[in-house]
Amino acid sequence: MRLESVDGAVLDLRVLRRQTLEVRAVELDRPDWTQTLLLVRGEVRTADGRQWVFREPCLTPWDGHRLAGWLHAVADRPDGVLGEGLVFTDPSLSWVLDAAREDRRLLRVHLSGPAAWTDPATGSRLGGGVPLDVDVDALTVAARDWAATVSAGD
Repeated sequence: MRLESVDGAVLDLRVLRRQTLEVRAVELDRPDWTQTLLLVRGEVRTADGRQWVFREPCLTPWDGHRLAGWLHAVADRPDGVLGEGLVFTDPSLSWVLDAAREDRRLLRVHLSGPAAWTDPATGSRLGGGVPLDVDVDALTVAARDWAATVSAGD
């Protein structure tokens, strides 16, 4: 999924693969539980020119489907999600709809931990998230692309 803002900011998210984690009990030779995560590759560019790439297992498949549904809702029925955030199991990636106009949506993507931009000189992190002012038609296409990508591994 690729979202391009009118101010030049870009967020491109791709699922690289599914990753299964197994946690084994010390005294037993069987998994206590398993968890499947989506290994996400994110490419980010802010309006002021900061750029970075991250690879992080930051979404469960269920989270991936929730994101697809939320993006569709933002495009189709923004009044139902205006001001509401979407937070996942892993807090590396979260979303909020800040504003909705007839043909545009102002999204804010919050990236934390390994997914966040870190200033190489000071170690400080990008605060406030990455604002994306996107066209509704482009958002609909991105939501459809993301849903197809997440469903491909089901």
